[in-house]
Amino acid sequence: MAGRKVGDLSAALIGLIGARGPLSRAEAARLLKVSPARVTQATRTLVESGILTEIGTAPSDGGRPAILLDLTTDRRRALGVKITPNHLAFSRVDLAGNAEESTSVNLNTAAPDALERIVQVVGEEVRTGSGELLGIGLALPGSLDEADALVTSAVLGWHRVPLPDMLEHATALPVFVENDVNALAIAARLYDDSLAEDFALVTIGIGIGCAFTMGTRIYRGAHGGAGELGHILVDPDGARCACGLRGCLETLIGDNALTDRAVTAGILPSGGTKDQLNAAAAAGDQRALELFRWAGEQLGRTLASLVHVVDPSVLVVSGEGVDVWSFWEPGFSPALRAHLPRHRRDLRIVVREWGEDTWARGAAALVFASPFDRVGSSSSRSQVSSLLHEGA
Repeated sequence: MAGRKVGDLSAALIGLIGARGPLSRAEAARLLKVSPARVTQATRTLVESGILTEIGTAPSDGGRPAILLDLTTDRRRALGVKITPNHLAFSRVDLAGNAEESTSVNLNTAAPDALERIVQVVGEEVRTGSGELLGIGLALPGSLDEADALVTSAVLGWHRVPLPDMLEHATALPVFVENDVNALAIAARLYDDSLAEDFALVTIGIGIGCAFTMGTRIYRGAHGGAGELGHILVDPDGARCACGLRGCLETLIGDNALTDRAVTAGILPSGGTKDQLNAAAAAGDQRALELFRWAGEQLGRTLASLVHVVDPSVLVVSGEGVDVWSFWEPGFSPALRAHLPRHRRDLRIVVREWGEDTWARGAAALVFASPFDRVGSSSSRSQVSSLLHEGA
């Protein structure tokens, strides 16, 4: 973290205390891996501006008691926004990661006016919603070219669209854009002390995504495309994928692929849905259960290869599809462990429950965690730092 500006350190302190609760200056310096003197300098400004307050002392083992710092108010929140091909969801999230009830709006991202529609909806929420916002976190199935702040997403049908600049211009707030699965990993890193520094997070649902953490950072690769687990080749003669290639993992076990297989196999009628497939398995339909077991095998084998390459300490499974993880599990664990060397078969697997606010919480974490990680443009980071020093 060498070279961090004091403004960035101030944002890091706010995010850290918001996530973990009251901390002493010494403990904050230890967690952020900076000198106590730099923390003292940054906290002096934050206390004077009314953002942090001294609330008492920590228990002492005989030395001078350490003064604890806490957030003065919960007025500093971020707007977490998630974009999918057919809807836009958003929620206001506080520094501790608590999300308000999310709002969902129908959206066709392939429509000519899709960007204008997003700017209109988000701008209206910023103008009319209650409470002050620190910034906007935008999570989507794609990547950002940071050099010119342009977004590309094959799933959304976008190629180098200027959405971040459009939103910043309309709202006068800094906008942080990230791949949706990376956003979840950033939130997990920020809020969950039980996860080690190097973990892999996998999501199942319409797509199959993955994110890798390396210490306090997300590994994105040279062009922001690291973690595209759903586009690993598993069947050279397989179906055409939305990315333009054939035989991607997503074309086997993504929600749409599983639904199509269920229709072909006669498990569902023509026009059947993923929810109906879930219901069939829950009702004990052996063919539906076997399809999920088979999907679990495909995922387990693929993730075994991932473990060989990146060697994570923990494997986290999440996403909309985990609501029926009990149907995936009988195929997943045996396939994963059968393809790992003996000394890695004790790999810890954590399955995270999914809620309506999960994506929004991950998106909002982009704002709070920006000083910990390379998210958004440098101009956005400076705007955040400026907001942090405005006080009440």
